[in-house]
Amino acid sequence: MEKIKKFRKIFVCLLFFVCAITVVACGKDKTEQKEDGKEVSEETGLITVGYVQSGTGAAWSHANVESIQQNCTEENGIKLLYENADESFENQLSIVRSFIEQKVDLISFTPIVSEGWDEVLQEAKNAGIPVIVMDRMVDADDTLYNCWIGSNFLLEGYKAADWLIDYMDSLKTKKSTYKVALFQGTIGASAESGRTQGVEEMLGAEGNYKFVYKDTGEFSYDGGVQNMEKVLEQNLDIDILISENDDMALGAIEVMEKNGIKPGKDIVIVSFDGIHDAFQAMIDGKINCDMECNPLTGKLLADAIKTVINGDPISKKNYIQEEIFPADTAADYIDNRKY
Repeated sequence: MEKIKKFRKIFVCLLFFVCAITVVACGKDKTEQKEDGKEVSEETGLITVGYVQSGTGAAWSHANVESIQQNCTEENGIKLLYENADESFENQLSIVRSFIEQKVDLISFTPIVSEGWDEVLQEAKNAGIPVIVMDRMVDADDTLYNCWIGSNFLLEGYKAADWLIDYMDSLKTKKSTYKVALFQGTIGASAESGRTQGVEEMLGAEGNYKFVYKDTGEFSYDGGVQNMEKVLEQNLDIDILISENDDMALGAIEVMEKNGIKPGKDIVIVSFDGIHDAFQAMIDGKINCDMECNPLTGKLLADAIKTVINGDPISKKNYIQEEIFPADTAADYIDNRKY
């Protein structure tokens, strides 16, 4: 066990180092921008950006959209055309194509799923319109988009599982095997796949964690309610709930309390996102730890838009800074949560 823990610590440290390295630069040069006709309009002096969000059903998504709208303003040299796909991939593709038809200067989007983007990205490239992908990654040729901005979801999974292992080891009452329920996000989204892979790999290496339930809750409060009801119906007697976003965790907590279960005590809860309501739940002792997924990417996007339009080099992957918050730190940070 000591060897495993030593390996785990080295592994996580190496991941921090890797994520600090600047990766392949991208972006067109100024000559190419001129040939594509993507210079800023001389009439308005504004960069016209078409942005389509996946949906705003979760508190995290609301904060993300607000951050983008607050930073991509006309005062900042950007005319933002904002659309919401309402969690429909078909809607999202249609909106991106409408931006291409409008001949905007740049397109940005938060993909609902990772696959199925090659064709429309090729259409944007053929039209000479640069593309910035936000939050979730796309499974497409990286020459079809200029850069990506968001979180390292795999590292989030590793960090959350690493904290969980240390926490369970610190408890006075230990079990030979811990039963774990994993509430996943939308299957195929990079946030889901990265977090799922991270926690499964880390806990699997320990040997005493058993996943007895795993299903998607679609990153929604209702999904958390439904999954927790299924866990109880199946009498799985779980020790740990890992929820891939806070909305699902809060939904699960509602079900636990209705059934006389003390969240955070009877069942250890590790969640992702770090929204204000989850910090309050940590203060109340209902969530044990929350891995931040920072939605405040608006400034990064505004800066990247100007860099790409100017034809200056930009890293292909741009990670936003994120932290992990155990419950005993929540009171110190809750007033700073902007979402």
